[in-house]
Amino acid sequence: MKKNEHKVIPFPHLGELLMKKGMEAMEEKNYKEAYRYFDQGIQIEPDHEDINIGLALSLVELGRYQEAKVIVKRMMEQGIGDYFHVINIYLMILLQLNEHGEIIHVIEALFDEQQIPPERVESLENLLAMSKRIVGQQTDPSQPSQTEGLPIDETEVLRILENGTIEEQLYILSSLSNQNIRPWTDVLCQYLIEEKHPFLKTLALSLLREQEVNKTVELDKFGQRWTVNIEDLPKVEETEFLKMLQKELSEKLEHNDPIMYEQAMEMVKRHNILLYPLNIDHLSIWAEAYERLVKEAYGLVWDEPDEEISGILEEIRKLEGITFPVI
Repeated sequence: MKKNEHKVIPFPHLGELLMKKGMEAMEEKNYKEAYRYFDQGIQIEPDHEDINIGLALSLVELGRYQEAKVIVKRMMEQGIGDYFHVINIYLMILLQLNEHGEIIHVIEALFDEQQIPPERVESLENLLAMSKRIVGQQTDPSQPSQTEGLPIDETEVLRILENGTIEEQLYILSSLSNQNIRPWTDVLCQYLIEEKHPFLKTLALSLLREQEVNKTVELDKFGQRWTVNIEDLPKVEETEFLKMLQKELSEKLEHNDPIMYEQAMEMVKRHNILLYPLNIDHLSIWAEAYERLVKEAYGLVWDEPDEEISGILEEIRKLEGITFPVI
């Protein structure tokens, strides 16, 4: 080696550190900072699955869909990460870009290759059918003109919100987030009291809140109906349920067993989305129930829970049984 010529030696585990920092920024919804961490991480470990996915998802959150698409397509071509998980992210990005022709191509190829997990067949068939309808409507001049900001006309939007599949409703609600929803306020308020998936109701309520719709509405969830003022609602990630359980589970688990703490919090975050904006009582007992549930998974609990804990465990297991509508 010549004098003054040096090898650059990366700091050990720097890629993992950057990935962790990026994940923390994503959880805090600081997407610009998350992108910065993931972008640095990919320079060090270009084939790291989680760094690539984190970078793509941070770009999605920043509305930079074309750049995210390039990253995910490279992952597919180079075999980085779980193939079907990466395909799911790719389809999500294509939906945001309204590239329904490409969606049709991808899904039909998956069916031809018989690479679809059985539990995903129905949802992908629904997505395929919807994309074919949209492509047909876009190319048929006899169809009504499109609703501004949406790839399909108003009649079709109303039909999907009323009777469409969960995947179709998720797509429409996601599309509405990119435009002024005030013309759709009455439709979304009616949606909140109909028999719909609790995740989708949370999404609809969040749309109204984010666009500062000042309205008192009725909400029906888990057999309860009550009135809420949209402006008074906290953000989904700032509910008392989430904050208190995070505090209590941190005290119970984080220092002694951070893995169990992360697993418990993943459940709490999923259930918080489903329950929002219900006021949940006895949060200390809920924390005990979540702690017990993760410990049971490791075979660390043998005694029978008391009646109060048992009732909450039953509620948690019901929430775990609710499938999230994902692309």
